[in-house]
Amino acid sequence: MQIVCAPYSPSLRAKYTCLRVGPAIIPRPFHTRGIEEKSLYLVDIHYMSSATFTCPRCFHTGPLSRAAKFCPRCGLSEVQEAAADTSPLDITIGSNTYHVLDRIAVGSICLIYRCRFTDGPRQVEGLLKITRDPRTNSLVANEADILRQLYALDPAGRYTPFLPAIEASFGFSDGSGAPARQANVLRMHEKIQSPDEFYTLLEVKNAFPGGLDSRHVAWIWRRVLNIIGFAHSNNIVHGAVLPMHILIEPKTHKLLLVDWCCATRGGSPLPIIAGGYLAWYKRDRAATNPPTPALDVMFAARCMIDLLGGDPLQVEFPSTVDPALQRHFQRCLGGGVNADAWKLLADFDQLMQALWGPRKFQVLALPPKGARL
Repeated sequence: MQIVCAPYSPSLRAKYTCLRVGPAIIPRPFHTRGIEEKSLYLVDIHYMSSATFTCPRCFHTGPLSRAAKFCPRCGLSEVQEAAADTSPLDITIGSNTYHVLDRIAVGSICLIYRCRFTDGPRQVEGLLKITRDPRTNSLVANEADILRQLYALDPAGRYTPFLPAIEASFGFSDGSGAPARQANVLRMHEKIQSPDEFYTLLEVKNAFPGGLDSRHVAWIWRRVLNIIGFAHSNNIVHGAVLPMHILIEPKTHKLLLVDWCCATRGGSPLPIIAGGYLAWYKRDRAATNPPTPALDVMFAARCMIDLLGGDPLQVEFPSTVDPALQRHFQRCLGGGVNADAWKLLADFDQLMQALWGPRKFQVLALPPKGARL
């Protein structure tokens, strides 16, 4: 693999080091199965803010200040310049070149960068997702395998618009002798111009802390049921249907279910458990039991309860949520026969008709995101 960089500069070198960096120094443990836990840590996905900087070496986040010349945690010099560096780093795989731009998120096992590449005459903006530690390479490779399998199973393209597509999957090594780390280049629906058009459910919840209108939750829920129903019909369980993994595009109501690293086939155990949502796994008995389709349905329902302004663990709803809608989501948490996503979708369509009549497009206004994902 050939790696081509722009001319040396301290900030660019720090960014390059960021692509090479191993585990971050973050206090919350990263719960794993089958992976040595030493030096592995979890940080829930967080996004870059214009009021703060994030050190590209140790991921310490602090306020922007002219006085901050070094990272207070790891001592990296010119830390603010390094954090703000958006100089492209080109990765060439065969005849394809991927222009790696700014880092836009830090996930539990991966760093996530904006990237651009060409598809014939067309310039495409997607994401480069690279492991933070080579011991989790198998998880990122698993995501590539699962997504390719799901795309192959949907030649008509009915469900794949809800999925990121694998443009490339490869091991990244800088020639220093350190183990290569697995990376996936992901692309989205052809009508999506940029990752900036998507919002996680965490961001939607922050925009509507009192709860999102039930009619918006309805179209999000239908799309989630569609994609997990498709996966379940092919013996695949996502295993982490959590608020940061459900992305929506509000203008045209597109949705992506991302992060298929934990996806399993045929009842294999979950390789990792997201520490930030350990209580969800324990409540739904997934911390010790093999995952089933019921896990995806229950987690997705808890996401909707949270989005409605309720308590996803205690299964409590605001008084503004219709009792029939409350009963529907409560039933989704029952497991067993209530874990059939296709049946739940059919039942929910009947409920929508009874509550609101014929379906109408609901405009969802969210605050602009600027340069953030």
